[in-house]
Amino acid sequence: MSNEAFPYMTARSLRIGYAPVLALRVTYLGELGWELHLPTEYAAHVYEQLWAAGREFGLADAGYRAIDSLRLEKRYLYWGADITPDYTPYEAGLGFAVSLKKKSDFIGRAALEKAKAAGPRRKLITLLVDAPVQLYGGEAIRRDGKVLGVTSSAGWGHTIGKAVAFGYVAAEEAGHADYEIEAFTRRHAATRIAGAAVDPGRTKILA
Repeated sequence: MSNEAFPYMTARSLRIGYAPVLALRVTYLGELGWELHLPTEYAAHVYEQLWAAGREFGLADAGYRAIDSLRLEKRYLYWGADITPDYTPYEAGLGFAVSLKKKSDFIGRAALEKAKAAGPRRKLITLLVDAPVQLYGGEAIRRDGKVLGVTSSAGWGHTIGKAVAFGYVAAEEAGHADYEIEAFTRRHAATRIAGAAVDPGRTKILA
C-alpha cells in the first residue's frame, strides 16, 4: 500500500477482511487517499474493519459537508453543478483532460474539435470571499454594477478560513482580479484565483 507500490492514478484489486475491493488511488479531498469500490453487501463489514484498524491512528468519520469544503478548496468540480452537458471541458478549464490526438474515433470528438477551435464563450472562475458569509451556489456574480453570472457551487473553506465559490462568466469577463458575490441581499468583495486555494502543486496527493 506504499506510495511507491501503489502510486497516484492507479488501481489494484485487494481484500479487506472478507470483501473483494477495487481500490483506486484517486481522491476528491486533495489529500493522499483512495476510493474503494465493493459489493454493497460488504459495506458494513469493510467499514468495521477500517474503523478497528484505524482507531489507534485517530481515524474519524467525516460527513458530506466536510468533503464538500475540502473539494472546493482543491478546485475539484462537482458533476451536475460545476460541470454539466451545458458546458464544454474548455469552458470548465478541463481541456487538459481531453486528447484529440487519438487516432480512433470516439463519441463527441467532432463537438469537442469544434468547441476547441471556436474557443470558450464562457469560463469557470474560482472566487474567494473574506467575509464570514455562507454561500451555497446560485448567488449572483457581479462587477461594475452588472450581473455577470451565478455561482455554480460554493461553501466555506475551513482550511483557509474563507468562502470559496465557482461560477461561469463570459470569457471576456473572466480575467479580472476582483468581483462581487451577492448573497442574502448583501454584496461581498470576491477575489479571483487561478488555481486551487490549497496545495495547488498537488504535493499532498503525490507524496
